[in-house]
Amino acid sequence: MPANTKSTRSELFRQRLRAAMLEHKLNRTTLALRTGVDRSTVSQLLSEHQLRLPSGHVVAELATALGVSADWLLGLSNSTLGPGAILRESLEVAEALPDRADDHIERWLQQSMGSKVRNVPTTLPEVMKTEATLQLEYANYEGKTPQQALQSKQTRLDLNRLVGTDYEFAMPVQTLTDFAHGCGIWGRLKVTQRRAQLLHMAELCDELYPSTRLHLYDLTRRFSAPVTVFGQQRAVIYTGSSYFVFNTREHIETLTRHFDELVRDATVLSHEASDWLTKLAARVHA
Repeated sequence: MPANTKSTRSELFRQRLRAAMLEHKLNRTTLALRTGVDRSTVSQLLSEHQLRLPSGHVVAELATALGVSADWLLGLSNSTLGPGAILRESLEVAEALPDRADDHIERWLQQSMGSKVRNVPTTLPEVMKTEATLQLEYANYEGKTPQQALQSKQTRLDLNRLVGTDYEFAMPVQTLTDFAHGCGIWGRLKVTQRRAQLLHMAELCDELYPSTRLHLYDLTRRFSAPVTVFGQQRAVIYTGSSYFVFNTREHIETLTRHFDELVRDATVLSHEASDWLTKLAARVHA
């Protein structure tokens, strides 16, 4: 290791050791007692003339006594947290209980007001669903009636209509073509209901653009689980029974890049979405 690197790391170690001792109001004697390290050794580590880093054992004892990570003391990390604490801070699991799931989403939306929200929906964008679609999806849903779902949808739609909103959706084009053809559960909707749903989406895409944008990507080229990125505050992956909530910058940036790749590869861009949905609705037949 070059001499200047040794000197730089030794100085950073000394600065961080002093800062941690000051924060915890520990003097050299107390720190020595807590770590089992000689007081003279602690004094040497705090000396400006000390160019040598301590052994791994001493660093570990100091980190434990000071409640910081060894990597932080050595200048290898900017976080004082250890690996276990970093994991606890970076990831939380919020249960998606039927009668409480909306509470999480609406709280996160409120907290991210003024920030860009990116969403890959589970089926159709919640704010764009008609009453008939909500009736179908929530007819047998435990803890939430279709009427409650409609009220929640209206609350979110009101947020999308606020000045300063920046909301972006990305979803597979195949989901909408399957809906138009009545595939799967969508076959339970009448032709008129499916057509009305597509036209409702088209109207909202036109009304809310550009503050709310819908991009359609090709599922044969890209895949995504249901994901929402709430600005720089958090990123959430929905599993059906739980929300995996990521709070660290690295995780948020990773899921943001994932979303942006869906948008970059979209086959129908947001400014084309309204016309595309209108044409798809016209092709819905019995």
